[in-house]
Amino acid sequence: MSVLTKVEAKSTKGILFQSGVFLALVIGGVTMVYPFLLMVSGSLRSDMDAADLDLVPDYMTQDQVLVRKFLETKYNYDVASMNRMRGYQDYSFRLATLPDRIVPQRVEDLQRFVQTHEIPDHWWMLGGTELYQRTASANLTRFTDRVRERYADDLAALGQDLGSPLRRWAQLSMRFPEWTLQRYNYEPSPYHEEYFALLHERPLAERAFVSVTGTFLENIISPEYGTDRVDEYNLAHVQPIECFTQYALPRRVPDTRQTTLRQEWLLFVGEVLNSSYVRTDAGDADFQAFLNRRYGDIDLLNERWNTSYPGFSAVSIPGEHSWIPAAVRQDFGEFLLEQPPESLYLVGPEYTWREWLRAEYGSLEALNRAHEASYASFVHIPIPMPMLEYQHVLDNTRSLRWEYALRNFRNVLTEVVVQGRPFVNTMIFVGLSLILTLTLQPLAAYALSRFQPRGMWKIILIFMATMAFPPMVGMIPQFLILRQLNLLNTFVALVLPVIVNGYLIFLLKGFFDSLPQHLYEAALIDGASELRMFWEVTMALSKPILAVVALQTFRHAWMMFMYPLLVAPQEEMHVLAVWLHQFQQQAPTSAVFASIVVTSLPTLAIFLFTQRTIMRGIAVPSEK
Repeated sequence: MSVLTKVEAKSTKGILFQSGVFLALVIGGVTMVYPFLLMVSGSLRSDMDAADLDLVPDYMTQDQVLVRKFLETKYNYDVASMNRMRGYQDYSFRLATLPDRIVPQRVEDLQRFVQTHEIPDHWWMLGGTELYQRTASANLTRFTDRVRERYADDLAALGQDLGSPLRRWAQLSMRFPEWTLQRYNYEPSPYHEEYFALLHERPLAERAFVSVTGTFLENIISPEYGTDRVDEYNLAHVQPIECFTQYALPRRVPDTRQTTLRQEWLLFVGEVLNSSYVRTDAGDADFQAFLNRRYGDIDLLNERWNTSYPGFSAVSIPGEHSWIPAAVRQDFGEFLLEQPPESLYLVGPEYTWREWLRAEYGSLEALNRAHEASYASFVHIPIPMPMLEYQHVLDNTRSLRWEYALRNFRNVLTEVVVQGRPFVNTMIFVGLSLILTLTLQPLAAYALSRFQPRGMWKIILIFMATMAFPPMVGMIPQFLILRQLNLLNTFVALVLPVIVNGYLIFLLKGFFDSLPQHLYEAALIDGASELRMFWEVTMALSKPILAVVALQTFRHAWMMFMYPLLVAPQEEMHVLAVWLHQFQQQAPTSAVFASIVVTSLPTLAIFLFTQRTIMRGIAVPSEK
């Protein structure tokens, strides 16, 4: 019945009143929808922009933000790694330095350099292969797929090769190899073979060159002089610099006039830098004589190095592109310490890049013209990886935006459906709960309504009394009983306490009481059995209330947390609510938003599917 009459509704006051009511409803609807949209928007983000509250993430519309998002993924969410390899001193990915412009010739030269040189594996690494707070990037997913195929899905075999067992494939992660550090050791394995194979397959912009200069700044300069100002550095050194971004570590030891830098260079080479990036002017004969003095017997050398040299004369100094194994590196490092400092020199991608440019252009003037630059010397020419990264993002904006928008959802679905059992366990749990609830509880309510047993209201009072106690009170006796019956970590333990609900039986009985009794009398005259009357009369006329019961049972079973955690603690039996709780303790905010959206959608879908039945109202069916 309308509040206003037809005449009042057409008056000015009536129109204003209706407009006000409509506006209030719209505002109320927006206040309900807006938080959900914010959560959906948050699930499209990462740590870099998780604090933003705009509905559309900036990387969807701004290319510069998308480039920084690419850097965050490529450098495994580690700003220090990005600074070390890119040569900048940024404080966050949100403030990552980007090139002012892209010089096509520099990008083209870098691509030609890689194509014409056989870059050794330890000179670069693949980005986006480290698991970050249970968040896997596209490259880590590709790497995981390759490793699973290589090991024939044998997780134990992989754990044996890695030296650390993994409980599930979702734990697989590949950190940036610390190639340039003396403490880092690498032993070839099928695991690393798949990593290098994927590295060579992916675009150059997704790879990162190691930086000897970056390692020097991070381990020697930054702890002593800081990273934001060069004043203290310039006071301690003969040659001042304008900023650390333009810093280039000399390939050979500085002369004696640069006392401080010379000491720092020698300290870096002797104690920090991996010997695979240091070479000497000494020849093979010097190295052979050193080993002969050290071991005396070639068999001792072969035993230590795991080699089969016939004599010391067969041993040679490692080539400039060679990775030196740990056993050999120890001897080679001590050999380097015996050499005059002036005979030592560094090797690595930055030095090879400058040599290649010198050979390509011949003079610095020609290089500056082609690169649209004003370099003072070849020594200070950086590898233009930032420009290549920027260009790569501009060429792939559409695919990258889709990748970053769907990444959190893909990770959540992978964990709950593909690599884990939470979704399957929950579907079994919910399915059994619905089937048993919509069977046993209507039968109990039908018996109470149809036969009116003696003491019925006492029974109903007992049912209603269960609502006076919080569910946690009953969990302890339930747990003890299930443990005595050896039913823990089974679906029986999950389902048993859910299928009987005193309130729902009371609700169903009240609805069944409202059904016309002459329908049952007519069915009896026709010879219908009680079971047939239950099914074809009661259940057929009770769809609204059954929809309410089904929705409440589904919602209760779908998000039940404490009880499943208590009676089914094994990871293989975890349901979505238990998984979601553990996921929220470890995952970043954006991934948590995505997990909430994913786990909420089925409940929303069920409600939309049953709303028409529910909205008919729980009313006494009218006989036509």
